[in-house]
Amino acid sequence: MERLTRKKFAEILSQQVLFLDGAYGTEFFKRGYIKGRDPIEILNIKSPMAVEELQTEYVRAGVDFLLTNTFSGNRHKLKKLGYEDYFQAINESAVKIAKKSASTSKKQVYVLGDVSSVGELLQPIGELDSKYVYDVFKEQIEVLVKAGVDGIIIETMSDLKEAKLAYLAARDVSSDIPILVSMTFEENGVTVTGTSLEVYISLFNDLDVDAIGINCTLTPDKMVPLVKKLAQFSVKPIFVEPNAGKPMLGPDGKLTYKTTPEEFTIYIEDYVELGANIVGGCCGTAPEHIAYMTHHIGTRIPKRRKVEELNVISNRTYMVNLEPFLVIGERINASAKKKLHAQIREFNFENVKKQAKDQETEGAQVLDVNLGLESVLSEEHFRRVIIELDKIVSLPLSLDIQFNNFLETALFEYVGRPLINSSKALKEDLDEKIRLMKRYGGVLIVLAMGKEIPKSAKERYAIAREAVEYLEQKGISRSRVYVDPLVLPIGANQDYQVTLDTIKMLVNDGIKTSIGLSNFSFGMPNRESLNASFLSLAMYFGLSAAILNTAEQTTMNILSGMKKILKKELSDVSLESSGNDLVKYLLKADAVNAEKYVFSFLDTLAPIEIAQSVLTKAMEEIGHLYSENKIYLPHLILAAETVKPIFNKLLSMINKDSIKLGKIMLATVEGDIHDIGKKIVATVLESAGFEVIDIGKDVPTGEIVKKFFEIKPDIIGLSAMMTTTVVQVGNVVTALRENNIHVPVISGGASMNEELARKFGSYYAKDAQEAVRLCKNLLNSKAE
Repeated sequence: MERLTRKKFAEILSQQVLFLDGAYGTEFFKRGYIKGRDPIEILNIKSPMAVEELQTEYVRAGVDFLLTNTFSGNRHKLKKLGYEDYFQAINESAVKIAKKSASTSKKQVYVLGDVSSVGELLQPIGELDSKYVYDVFKEQIEVLVKAGVDGIIIETMSDLKEAKLAYLAARDVSSDIPILVSMTFEENGVTVTGTSLEVYISLFNDLDVDAIGINCTLTPDKMVPLVKKLAQFSVKPIFVEPNAGKPMLGPDGKLTYKTTPEEFTIYIEDYVELGANIVGGCCGTAPEHIAYMTHHIGTRIPKRRKVEELNVISNRTYMVNLEPFLVIGERINASAKKKLHAQIREFNFENVKKQAKDQETEGAQVLDVNLGLESVLSEEHFRRVIIELDKIVSLPLSLDIQFNNFLETALFEYVGRPLINSSKALKEDLDEKIRLMKRYGGVLIVLAMGKEIPKSAKERYAIAREAVEYLEQKGISRSRVYVDPLVLPIGANQDYQVTLDTIKMLVNDGIKTSIGLSNFSFGMPNRESLNASFLSLAMYFGLSAAILNTAEQTTMNILSGMKKILKKELSDVSLESSGNDLVKYLLKADAVNAEKYVFSFLDTLAPIEIAQSVLTKAMEEIGHLYSENKIYLPHLILAAETVKPIFNKLLSMINKDSIKLGKIMLATVEGDIHDIGKKIVATVLESAGFEVIDIGKDVPTGEIVKKFFEIKPDIIGLSAMMTTTVVQVGNVVTALRENNIHVPVISGGASMNEELARKFGSYYAKDAQEAVRLCKNLLNSKAE
């Protein structure tokens, strides 16, 4: 069998539309191979013939790529399910079986090592450490590569940070193995953790992957708009794997999917027409779907796509266009702030977070982060500042970090496409930044200087242009580079015209420019007026971005005026506005003003009235903003964490039971360790005023019954993310009724739907806000 190199992979993708296989879990479940809490991966050891049989059917269906049965084969997931001891054998056996099945084909069929989420959220949204998750992925990928896979496919990721860590692990294992990365999105084109399709594409366009894809969650028809966007912006080959509709429970108690092979293929053809290089199926797709697809699509040459450049800076939830002008806030800078630097050294980032939120309010689009004297800091300082700013959902960052090891620590932790500030125009400095940009993505600011600052504009221009051309030769496009023409203090008799002339010459070459504006007025009185005046001159000469003090009203007014004059209006990246001041405080994590606002009502309202009419109302509005996709999971968790201590203070003034709407017990059913959806539901329910007791994930039916008698909840909520575990919802409901427990049960999760829930004897909540509405209605009807 011919080895699949990255060069070979690119070659075959350019020649013909290729085919991935279909589902594994839903097929094994349908065929009766999954029992109890067993993960499907254990079949690689206990029933290898069952895996080989299915994979051989996919090979006969005409696939070009066969995935290993290792979707949940990482050590973290297997440990949670009690199968850690089988980790090595599961992954090695999976490759062996897949290669044997692939060899039955007359044509070349390649084996891709399948890797997916660890099933829990990473810091700061969750608890898992980034380095730990990276190590989990690297360990599994090392086993898969050593066992002989032709490539790695990372799929069904809902967290951009986790997807990036899996990619880094894969590329660190092998520099010459094809890597395909796929994320899963809701119908609105945003993941549950708040990352848009564009943010995902913009980052992975930079990274050293071989194909970018989307899979799972959506039915074939609902995925069409997302495929259009993927085709529009991805500079890499693209692949798509939709679900075959929503699952239904058949009369035999087995799950079936509604979408026929013919219907499935109609939409696959749409993807091919849009420019998809590889197509396949996710949940519910069987060998018959894949066979019909391969036969109908046949040997087509991939459509040529006209790709639009995504020229942006981003983080997890924000995306800012570099054009027409970028406003970078300068105040998270401890270089000349002894108090701030001392706080940072002690890992106190409260002032950093305050400056972040203040600058966002003042009109910054990106935040420059400079922690000051780095020789007295550690890698942990840079890791923590990135996590802390991610936690408060701040703007995208400009990483003003001088030590490359510290810069790499920050880039490893950062979620999105950052600005890297900066590099001298020296080959050794540029080479290191090139390495980091290729590994982590991003946009670079290059200083128009070598070891010394040139005196003349011509010298600065020549050095800068040479640096930009060198970056281009190394694969970093001009669109990913700014040049800083260097602003020197006017008080030191420096000629500002040199900077302006440098800007003009660079702009004529199509090179973007950025300045550190406040350097101009250093040591001078009336700094604000000087800064504003120089900014207007620089913008007139073609300046593209400025690092400035957004608290200077004169500067911001001049900026606004120049935007209008030069027709450089900025896009608005602010969150959905609200007329409720408390909502604004909570979304900004402004605990001080939020508490002042809440307790200002004590003169006129009783504590219980404040809780019900002020606090709960604000959290309900935040819940609605979340359900309407106007804010995302990080904002929701931030608001919930901000409100919790305020709520607890009110509780201390009144009878706790009188303020809570009801008690909800949550659990993820047996065999399922996915915790993301349940965490979202718990957060929203608590925010709405319910007392929530989460008894964990992979909870056996008997344990749920036992916990009911201990907790005595008003409602039980069950989560089932996996198709192979969804029937456990029905088992739990049956066990509850057999034990004379008749409280309402609400079920939800990726594999659940209204029809299944009804057959299982439960209510269905498609999302967290629906869960709140259902709980309120159920408790109200109970009270009546």
